[in-house]
Amino acid sequence: MLFLHIFRLFCVFQDVLRNILDLNESVIQNEEFVCCVSGGKLFPGSVPLAHRYGGHQFGYWAGQLGDGRAHLLGEYTNRKGERWEVQLKGSGKTPYSRSGDGRAVIRSSVREFLCSEAMHFLGVPTSRALSLVVSEEPVWRDPFYNGSVIKERGAVVLRLAKSWFRIGSLEILTRTGELDVLRTLLDFVIKEHFKSIATNDPDKYVVFFSRVLNETAHLIAHWMSVGFAHDFVPNTSDDEGRYSIGAQANVGLFNLQKLLEALKPLLTSDQLSQSLQILREYPQIYHQRFHELFKAKLGFLGNEEKDSYVIAFLLKVNISWIVFFSNCTIINSYSFFYFFYDIFNSQTVRS
Repeated sequence: MLFLHIFRLFCVFQDVLRNILDLNESVIQNEEFVCCVSGGKLFPGSVPLAHRYGGHQFGYWAGQLGDGRAHLLGEYTNRKGERWEVQLKGSGKTPYSRSGDGRAVIRSSVREFLCSEAMHFLGVPTSRALSLVVSEEPVWRDPFYNGSVIKERGAVVLRLAKSWFRIGSLEILTRTGELDVLRTLLDFVIKEHFKSIATNDPDKYVVFFSRVLNETAHLIAHWMSVGFAHDFVPNTSDDEGRYSIGAQANVGLFNLQKLLEALKPLLTSDQLSQSLQILREYPQIYHQRFHELFKAKLGFLGNEEKDSYVIAFLLKVNISWIVFFSNCTIINSYSFFYFFYDIFNSQTVRS
């Protein structure tokens, strides 16, 4: 854990403070609270952990990664019975920091702090952010990956999620042959986070895979409907545009393929065949939800075959999508007509 000698509480989201953590806003005046959300002091009963996982970078297996700058502080059950895992990001070195310093800078911390709350209030499932602490202590970074290292200010975000487990949590166990641990972890995840799946169901891993696939397809479609790109930053090494907004559905499919590979040692041949069939259904599930959301955004009623052509056309038109997604939550037939008229008379269709 990191102790920030010169720090200040820059921002707190009141909704998270009151409605998730059951705290009064007066707590932000408490010096001990500020120390806890900055990583300078532990909350009572907290035993910090760092998460071990593996993963792919640009489509290639990168081996064991893990939380290099995040500490899981513990789990909190609020007065509504909701269980939230509390985590600090940017709070210092962990066993998985490798050559890194475990720190985070203001620009990345502000991005996560604002985006997570914006997504929540847009109705998109997401993690939540409680606080942003900034520090005067220097953090040295090469923001454009061109060898020009600059001094930046450090920051720490306290964020919450129902779970911080990821596909890579299972992948690393399959890759290293730790199949008993894989089964134990998977059973725990199903018991805690997929309560509708019977723990004694012999096909529970197939049902789990189906649930994750459906939720992944719906989540990415929801991202697209509000113009959000997950993990998108100006990255000069992403020559193929792997992390571009239009590639998100395909990356979702890639992730699900890797999840199935991780589950494979626990599946019978029949269960694997079922799971492969479920995987093949992903494009249809995604496109159906994608079109439902876009039709609602455009104010389309009913189910017309031409709707798909209009949506496909709009996605290829050279317009400002920031303006479109910001102002097109609900469009009535008249405003849509004029919007469409402007496109045909003043914009250029991309090839």
